Order: sequence, then structure tokens, then C-alpha cells
Amino acid sequence: AVVSTQSGHYGRGTNEISQEKYRIWKKNIPEENVTLYKIFGSFDTVSAVEFYNAQVNDQYRSVWDKSVSSLYVVDNITNNNEIVYWATKFPFPLQDRDYVFERSHLMNEKSNTIEIASRSITHKSKPIYPTFCRVLKYGSKLVIRADKDLYQKGMSYCLTYYDDFGMPIPNQVKDRLATTKIPEFLDKVHDAAVYLGSTGKLYVPYPQSSASKRN
Repeated sequence: AVVSTQSGHYGRGTNEISQEKYRIWKKNIPEENVTLYKIFGSFDTVSAVEFYNAQVNDQYRSVWDKSVSSLYVVDNITNNNEIVYWATKFPFPLQDRDYVFERSHLMNEKSNTIEIASRSITHKSKPIYPTFCRVLKYGSKLVIRADKDLYQKGMSYCLTYYDDFGMPIPNQVKDRLATTKIPEFLDKVHDAAVYLGSTGKLYVPYPQSSASKRN
């Protein structure tokens, strides 16, 4: 079964974890052995396009994200859709993990939003390596909404995320990792986006708008 990352009310079994700068919601999904997290936040010092670029330029992320061991596109499906390999370092005693996932992105200038969606897949060119714990259940959806315009400073976001650790880990440990590592990652995305704004460099093409996609 595939865990849905669509927006919507979680309903029963949902808990809010308080943070100073973020609102984090979680919901345990026992039948899939995963916890679904939803993180809300905003930044007034970067634009939606800068925040987007800081994440999907894999070469640039490999520089600012020190947890990355390897990150690159395996196969381009369309301009807005690609297969990605990602290997990441994890703190001891957890084993380093890797992912193979399909990533899609869409910019809609009418609604002033950019979406990045990822889900785990298998790929013939990326077998399971013994040095990593392959994450077979992974999904995320990031919706970035500009306050005024996609290119002006000021944006908010909602990140929905889950993955399977691939080993038995107490829920308290999962929560501690999620509530520290995810906000820490988003702060790093923000700092990387600030740098992009200061240099005026956008390292990847803008995502194709939904209007042009229909033409």
C-alpha cells in the first residue's frame, strides 16, 4: 500500500508537537509501520523560487547539506519528473541509508505555488548496497506558497513526510529525530536560499508552469 501525502485533516490519532518556529503534526500508521509528519512554517527573507531552487539543485545541495553522501539524477523522465538516487549519513548507531525515488515538481503562477513530490521506487540501475540501509517506504510532498509573488521575498510552506527506518526503533526516538532533523534541514534550506538570493543565481531552470504544460 502507498501512504498518502495529500493535504487534508488527519482525523483521529493525530498529535501536535510544539516547536518555536514550526508547527509539526504527526500520525502513526501502524499497518504501514511508518509515522506521517506534517510541518508548517514560513520565511519572509526568501522567495518561493529561491526556496525551491535550494532543494532541487542536487549539486548545490551536496555542498550545503553535509549529511549527503551522494545525490544525483539517475534518469530524466520529463522536464518536471526524474528518478533520483540519494545516500545520506545517519548518526551512530543508526546505519547510513539510501533512497531511490521519483521526484516531480510543478510551478503554478496563478496560485503562486510550487510543489515538489517524491516517492520511493525501485530502479534496475540501483540495486540494494550492503553498506546502506535501503529505504523502501518513503514519500514527501512540499507545497511552497508565495505571499505575493513567486519571485518576491515572503513565503510559507507545508511539508508532508514519511519513511520507514528499516529497523525496529522506539517511537520516542523516531519523534526526536523527526522533530530535530526535519526543522534543522529546513533551516539549512532557508540559509541556502538566502545565499541564492544574495548572489542572484538560480542554479536550476524554473519548474514548468501548469499553464504552459497544457499548451
